[in-house]
Amino acid sequence: MSGFEELQKRAKEIGNQILHLIKEGKTILVVGHLDADGITSASLIGRAIQRKKGRYIIRIYSEMNPEVIEELKAGEYDFHILCELGAGLAKEIETALANKWILLDHHQIPAEEVDMPQVFNAWQFGFDGGREISAAGMAYFIVKEMDKENVDLSWLPVVAMVADRQDQGDRRSVLSLNRKILDDAIGLGLVKVVNDLLFYGRETKPLHEALASTTTPFIPGLSGNRDACLATLASIGIQLKQNGRWRTLADFSEDEKKKVVESIIPYLTQVATASEAVDSLIGEVYILEKEDEHSSMRDAREFGTLLNACGRMKQASVGVALCLGDRNQILQEGERVLSEYRRSLNRLIQTLLEDEGRIVEKSGFSMIVGDGVVDEDMLGSLTSILSGVARFEKKVLLARTTTASGHYRLSLRRPPRADSNVNLGVLVQELCEANGGTGGGHEGAAGGKIPTANLKAFLRDLSKSLQKGGNAGEAE
Repeated sequence: MSGFEELQKRAKEIGNQILHLIKEGKTILVVGHLDADGITSASLIGRAIQRKKGRYIIRIYSEMNPEVIEELKAGEYDFHILCELGAGLAKEIETALANKWILLDHHQIPAEEVDMPQVFNAWQFGFDGGREISAAGMAYFIVKEMDKENVDLSWLPVVAMVADRQDQGDRRSVLSLNRKILDDAIGLGLVKVVNDLLFYGRETKPLHEALASTTTPFIPGLSGNRDACLATLASIGIQLKQNGRWRTLADFSEDEKKKVVESIIPYLTQVATASEAVDSLIGEVYILEKEDEHSSMRDAREFGTLLNACGRMKQASVGVALCLGDRNQILQEGERVLSEYRRSLNRLIQTLLEDEGRIVEKSGFSMIVGDGVVDEDMLGSLTSILSGVARFEKKVLLARTTTASGHYRLSLRRPPRADSNVNLGVLVQELCEANGGTGGGHEGAAGGKIPTANLKAFLRDLSKSLQKGGNAGEAE
C-alpha cells in the first residue's frame, strides 16, 4: 500500500470516528493555530461537522503549551480536534485528555509521536509537510472521507498551502498532495490557475499600491514605498488610470506587464541575477472563482494574507467566519484588519531595518532584535518578509522578541540562497528543549519559545550547530 493510500485509510478512520461522535450528540472542540493554515484547517473540520448537524466550537490559540493543555482539560468537552497545534507535546496532551483527542498536522514530529494513534501527520506517511501538504490539506482528506460532497471545500486548503509558502515548485506552483487537492478544486470550477505577475492585491489595488504591497520577493526601494512605485510606473509610459479609476494588475495587457517587469528588474539586481529576479515575480496565480471580482478574497494568496492578518491581529474569529462562508459585514471587518496588519508590518520593517543596533551578525546566522517593538504574534510574518531582504539572504535569519510571560519568542528562516542545509525544524526543537523551552517547524522555517535567562545558551548552541558545516539537525 502506498503512502497516499495509507493516509486515505487513516483519514477514513478518523472521519468515521467524528461521524460517530456527531451521531452520539457529543460536543467537539476544534482547536486551531492562529495562522492561515490553522484557521483554515479548524474551519474545514468545523464546516464538515456543521453539515452533519453536529455540535462543535472552534477556538484559535497562538501556541500549545502546558497552560493551554490544562485549559482544554478543564473545559470537559467530549472530544478535541487539534489543528496545526501541539506537535511535540502529544504525550502531555494524552496525559491531560486521555483518548479524547486527535492531532492533525504537517510539522515534523519526534520519533515517539510517529506511532501514536491520535496523531495524523504528513510525515507518518512519507510526505514532506513543509512542501507537499498543509495541515488544512490533512483536514481536507478527513472531511472528504466524512462525506464526498465535502470536495466543494477543496478551495480552503488551496488558500492554506499558498499562505504557508508551499508553492515551491517551478514558477511558484504547488506539488504532490497539494496538487491533488488543487485538481479537485479546479475540477469543480472553484479555482482557476493562471500564470501572471505575483503582485499582492492583483485584483483589488491600484498597480502602484500592489507593487508597494509586494514583499515576496522584497523589492528594495519599492516594497512599502507607494510614491517610489508610482514614480517608477509613471516613467514607463503605461496608462495607470482609466475613466478616472486606478487600474489593477488584472486590468493590464501582457505587453504592459512586460514593461512593468522591465522597470522593476534594476531594483531586484541587488537580490539576485536578472533572470532569477524575473522568475521570482512571475508564477502560478490561484483565483477563487466563486469570490467577487476585485475582492481581497479572489486571489488565494491575498485571502491567505487576510487570514494571517486576522490571527496575528488577535481577530481570529473574523478569519474563521470568512472560512465558514460569512461575507458582507465580516468581509469589511476582515479588510479593515488586513489594512491595519500591513501598515503595522511596514512600520516594523522600517523601524528594524533603520536601527542598526537591532541587527546583530552572529557566526552562522543574522539576528533581528524585536524586543519591546514586535508583538510575539507578528514575529513569524515579520521574519518571513525580512528573510527576503538582500542583506539576509546568505545566512539563517533569527528574529526574537520578548513575551508577556517572561520568555523569548524565536522565529527562524533559512532563505533559499543561504549557505546552509540545516533542517531548522529539527534543530530548533532540539535546542529549545535543551534550553527549557519548546519549538519546532519545517526544514526552512521554525519557531520556539525559551526562558529569557536561557537566551545566551540558546544562541551559543545555535551558532555551534550552524558552524558544523550546515549539517546539524538534518532529518535522517
